[in-house]
Amino acid sequence: MCKMINFFAVVVLYNTFVNDSITINNLRKIHSHTINIIVVDNSTKDLNNEEETKVNGWNYLAMNGNVGLSKAYNCALDYLKDEEGIVIWFDDDTNVTQEYFDELEQNAKKFKDHDIFVPVIQGQDGRYWSPNEARFFKNKQIKTCSQTIPNDKINAINSCMAVRLTVYDKYRYDERLFLDQVDHNFFYDQRRLKRKVKILNVVIHHNFSTKSKMKNIESLKTRYRIMIPDFLTYSSKTRGKYYLGLIKVAGWGVREGIKYRNIGFFFWTLNEARKWKGNHKA
Repeated sequence: MCKMINFFAVVVLYNTFVNDSITINNLRKIHSHTINIIVVDNSTKDLNNEEETKVNGWNYLAMNGNVGLSKAYNCALDYLKDEEGIVIWFDDDTNVTQEYFDELEQNAKKFKDHDIFVPVIQGQDGRYWSPNEARFFKNKQIKTCSQTIPNDKINAINSCMAVRLTVYDKYRYDERLFLDQVDHNFFYDQRRLKRKVKILNVVIHHNFSTKSKMKNIESLKTRYRIMIPDFLTYSSKTRGKYYLGLIKVAGWGVREGIKYRNIGFFFWTLNEARKWKGNHKA
């Protein structure tokens, strides 16, 4: 008889009441699997999440403010350091399904030499956003949900990514990355380690808020104040990529400046890049 796999579902909340989380409400519907729910709260508001989480019999980890995704993930990994099984990373608004867990368990048992499992993620625009083929300026999206990607080029987003805990025996997320590039950096490292990734035969529908137009230029700047330093940190692995990163940031400024009819935004992005305090490697 096959041993049951322990699944640790880590849900990172941000200013969301735990019982209002789309992910949490979908996880309640899952049956026939051993799922341990861990709520990592990055909220900046007191929403009574700790008490409500414990009432439901789940584990609660308070970050005492929004410390970023990497620190939240590492906190969960430290909590799980003595556990065996598979950790699954979730945003608080993921439409995870029973089919996903059925497919994950089946593949985790069948492909024991694989360390990472990812579903196909389809956005509200109908396009398949994850997994994709890693490229520096723009990742190459798949055209169909059955399309394959070479293991040495595969990349995927965080939400619904399932990883055997053994991967984290000697690995932690780069805490210089606040939100963006956390997933890209993880897959960059795992490709270098030659980890095997299995694409699950299941589609998760996800609403990407970053694909929607911001209400005004100030909201746009708030978003890019996170994106620019995260991207330059990720790009700073080598001197060449760092300079390419600067070019991409400038490209963002041109694109958004045209879209919002605000030429000043281009110069603003250049100034934000200039203020970045990281150091690129030689």
